Amino acid sequence: MYGAVVAASALVLTACGGDDSGEDDEIAGVQSPSEEPEASEDPEPTEEPADDRPEIDLGPDLENVYESHVSGGDPEDAIVESIQGFNDATDEAIVSGENDRPALRYYTADEALMRTLEVLSVVYENGESSTGTTRYTIHSVSLVDDTSATFTFCRDYRELDVTDFETGEVIEEADPNAVPDRYVGRVELNEEDVWQVVGYDFEQHSPDCA
Repeated sequence: MYGAVVAASALVLTACGGDDSGEDDEIAGVQSPSEEPEASEDPEPTEEPADDRPEIDLGPDLENVYESHVSGGDPEDAIVESIQGFNDATDEAIVSGENDRPALRYYTADEALMRTLEVLSVVYENGESSTGTTRYTIHSVSLVDDTSATFTFCRDYRELDVTDFETGEVIEEADPNAVPDRYVGRVELNEEDVWQVVGYDFEQHSPDCA
């Protein structure tokens, strides 16, 4: 059921599903690096957001875990933080049932924001939410210029259940054999010096994430 929802909106953020073609659409400036640095575990997030970043509350039953293969210092570190913020903010909108939380528009803009709002609308209409753990591996951040960059990450939802928003009942159990999805996208630096996700596409069940 949820797979059909995601296929229609071309976004996967609460459960499996997506574009059955299994291919990414091209995004300007996206490049696939030939080599990737070794993975490094991100530090545990603090309870208070850094700087003036809005606080994100995923509730007691949802956890996002991140691993980064990106090195290089600033601005790469700031971009990785915003990619995490984009995913967390979208999940916050799902588990809260509110698409006007500050973090969503802090980390997301332009086409990416429109697409995310579209999928949230369908999720709300279906009365769905999520519980469990999602694991993200950020594989690359490639600077295009001083104010834009491309990224890739994999999303592993093998520990994520789809639930009824009102009752909390599990309506689609996690699939331990699911192959993670691969995302490719673009970020831009806005006038407030915040990196925002402005566009993305994904490959469902990507062999690059297996």
